[in-house]
Amino acid sequence: MKFLFLFITTSLLLLFCDNASSQKAFSGEALRNPNNYKSEIEGKLDITEIPVFHDENLEKTVLLENGYAKYTFKNADSWPPNQHDNVIPKSVRVIFTKYPKDSAFWLTDYKWLLAKRLNALFDLDSNLNSTQIDYSILLQTDCNNEFETMQLFHGIEITYELSQTIDTRGEDLLDSGKNVASKEQNLQVINRITYFMYLKKYSMDSTVFLALDRNTNWKNSLLVMDWTGSMYGPGAEAMLWHALNSEKSSIKHVAFFNDGDKLKDRKKVIGFTGGIYYQESDPLLQVTKLMKRVAHKGNGGDSPENDLEAICTAMIQAKNEEDIILIADNGSCVRDFVLQQCLNKPLHILLCNTRNGINPQYINLAWKTGGSLHTKDWDLENIDQLLRSNQLIIEDKQYVLTQNGWIMPANREDHYFAFCDTYYSFPKKKNPKKRRKEPDCYFKQ
Repeated sequence: MKFLFLFITTSLLLLFCDNASSQKAFSGEALRNPNNYKSEIEGKLDITEIPVFHDENLEKTVLLENGYAKYTFKNADSWPPNQHDNVIPKSVRVIFTKYPKDSAFWLTDYKWLLAKRLNALFDLDSNLNSTQIDYSILLQTDCNNEFETMQLFHGIEITYELSQTIDTRGEDLLDSGKNVASKEQNLQVINRITYFMYLKKYSMDSTVFLALDRNTNWKNSLLVMDWTGSMYGPGAEAMLWHALNSEKSSIKHVAFFNDGDKLKDRKKVIGFTGGIYYQESDPLLQVTKLMKRVAHKGNGGDSPENDLEAICTAMIQAKNEEDIILIADNGSCVRDFVLQQCLNKPLHILLCNTRNGINPQYINLAWKTGGSLHTKDWDLENIDQLLRSNQLIIEDKQYVLTQNGWIMPANREDHYFAFCDTYYSFPKKKNPKKRRKEPDCYFKQ
């Protein structure tokens, strides 16, 4: 199993290296000011003319429809194609109509519309802006009035090839891992995950994979994942592990949180930030679709996250979970830490980004809930016992119970995460005359 993980991560690294070697074909400045960069944009697009473009349903081709004089896509979900997740785009063709025949009489600014359509395309998938891709423009000429023009296709045609990110060696390894029954679906999931990681340019460091592999005793688990920009790797790693270990995995429910769906930081309120999405873990293909959807909805904003709100919200929907697993960004503060009083089940915390030590907020969450802490190399389950015997030492640093009732480093001068201390209590009221809105433990209904 570890060999398979190494095989997959090696394949990802090769993808990332290939991606790093490519450069953007169109600069952001040129697309924002197309009139000033006409030669730069049009010089990269060969122009051909035909009477009418027909959708011939060619293999390895995707059509994204804009509509007449429009630039947003009507079918954005068509890319990447659902049947293939390991695609490599080869060509992009922007399809217009040549009406009126003399461009001097065009009602819509052609350069502006072209730039808008390209921007929409690159917003959909930034990897489509690459010098490795051939770009062109197709003008349809068989239109003599605006009504005829509106009947023709307007949009973008993408042709692609399939990479060999996961090959038959992966199938053999899945067989050896006793996943034969769900082998085909799991291979699809693996392809989706590796392609997602390729698009987002994130890698996996095996922290979550190894922690889950060591702790298969958890039952009927709810997996809650920080799904902000820097945490795509660990979350994808969890889904990869689940796909490869479907027979022994206890994960029955999953929840992703992106800290507010692009909500402005100043509007984020404890317990009411949002950006939380729940899904049962089966079928896995639906989970991978949800991964992409939540990433599209938002990627975090400010550093503190709404971990506890996400857990509480997911618990309402999961209902019968026995163990709660949190994939946490150890480098970020827990904005809604005060909601820890609402948790009534053990919280098993898988810590990522621990290069600066362990964030005491997560030590306290595991301790208060009777749960555990886990990193790439170790598991810590008896926190209360070690604390009472004055032997709570984590990565060569001793922790003690303070007068405020929280676990903190014995040497406060060595407290890297002091900037998170403000989140151990509700924020002070900006206007003392107004009653502060403090959320109830609503998930205990």
